Amino acid sequence: MSTIMESTENGVYTIMLNRPDKKNSMNSDLLVNLHKSLKRADTSGAQIIVIRGSGKAFCAGGDLIEFNESSDPGTRIDAMAGELHESIKLIRNTGAIVIAVLEGVAVGAGIGLSLACDISIATNNVIMNMGYRRIGLTPDGGGSIFLSRLVGIKRFSELYLFSKNIGMKEAKELGLVNFVVDESELEETLKQVVGDIKALPMETIKYFKHLVNESLFFGLDNHLDKEKFYVSELAGKPQFKEHLTKFFSRK
Repeated sequence: MSTIMESTENGVYTIMLNRPDKKNSMNSDLLVNLHKSLKRADTSGAQIIVIRGSGKAFCAGGDLIEFNESSDPGTRIDAMAGELHESIKLIRNTGAIVIAVLEGVAVGAGIGLSLACDISIATNNVIMNMGYRRIGLTPDGGGSIFLSRLVGIKRFSELYLFSKNIGMKEAKELGLVNFVVDESELEETLKQVVGDIKALPMETIKYFKHLVNESLFFGLDNHLDKEKFYVSELAGKPQFKEHLTKFFSRK
């Protein structure tokens, strides 16, 4: 089974994370294929790229089983974060509007992926959680730049340090999602949002995104490099496997 599914229709390129039995957690194969899919979407001429997950979940973050089974998790996570970060850069620099469709969970790197997108639509039962501190890691996937700049240092510190769940009412108040709808309304809302975006001139989009990147996400490339360095360094320490063991024992 492919870890990514793709389709295109009427200028909309849809990328589906496809590990439903794992809540679309990011293993090495998914991350490599996500980056390839985004490159295809970018060069396809699509006006809108939609990123979503199968099995009524967006993304549960990194695949902890893969981390735990690796003999060298620091090196493994370094490579995985590298693939993820190339995807994050592409999302921010593509000339298309990128829409995240959130269902179920957006945890860890799943938050970073969703926040990198231009627009987010969520069902009202979605739970977000930074998650990293539960296993002794710092954020990757741009989470520590997107979230901190969107909500400010005090709230970001609270969300990271306490690994606090974020419900969609709070997420909308914080500006982490644009639309929160009932599950039954999701597809119609997505269709409406796509139609509303395409109804106005699209030639402004790449310039608009460049302005957002320059004003709000300046220094993104260097920040992603630091995220990758810190998360792989921490994953290479013996304590990381101990944290994973404790995590799995609580499940």
